[in-house]
Amino acid sequence: MKVLLLALMLFTSQVFAYDDKHFNPDLWPYIQERMFGVRTAVELSNNDELTISGPKRAASGAQVPITITVNTDRFVKLHLVIDANPVQHVATFKLTDKTQNTEISTRVRMETDSYVRIVGETVNGDLFTHKTGIRASGGCSGYMDVHDPALTKDLGKILFKDKEGYKTTRIKHPMFSGLQKDLESGGYIPEWIIKTITWVDEEEYIIMQADTKISISQDPYIKFKYDGKVHVIAEDTKGNIFKK
Repeated sequence: MKVLLLALMLFTSQVFAYDDKHFNPDLWPYIQERMFGVRTAVELSNNDELTISGPKRAASGAQVPITITVNTDRFVKLHLVIDANPVQHVATFKLTDKTQNTEISTRVRMETDSYVRIVGETVNGDLFTHKTGIRASGGCSGYMDVHDPALTKDLGKILFKDKEGYKTTRIKHPMFSGLQKDLESGGYIPEWIIKTITWVDEEEYIIMQADTKISISQDPYIKFKYDGKVHVIAEDTKGNIFKK
């Protein structure tokens, strides 16, 4: 029943105007219960501990830039959520004592106008959230040519940049969402995504790990603040391992 209710609310969010003109505030309570059970996230506003930002209107729903800023050491996990996406949970960033005060940028897919929120989780399981509204469309579905060699050319190639205290990682991968249709057959393209990205130091100590879902954009891009050398290890849902 809750799944049907959430699906109905996702539909109505695309038809009617809501809070802030374009965003449906009623989706979050159901998403929150499904993800966290009885735990309730405290809404943070006008704060500098945990913030999320992005464009008011995205140029492309397939590549929406998001930046998360953390100015506290009390969070051990950051859950990225897009309220009105078909799959709302975008990624979970697992922090360590090396990355609790950080800034993380990534690119996401958005199917329609939505609140995009970050949920910070403490070691005790307490939850805090901050949100922003972004207008976008069509990023999760649509048609693709699954046989296009450009989609898998250099599969798993990791482009890495270390500049001015920021580590930038981009991984060549089609990130098929399972919601896209093949141009030739008209059938759905099976889901195939990068599921984990891990950054480790020279002693193999984990600096940060990202558990990524279908709403992370094609050729996943993640940039974060960390002053030290790292190596990158990624794994996709077919069991492929990519390293840099």
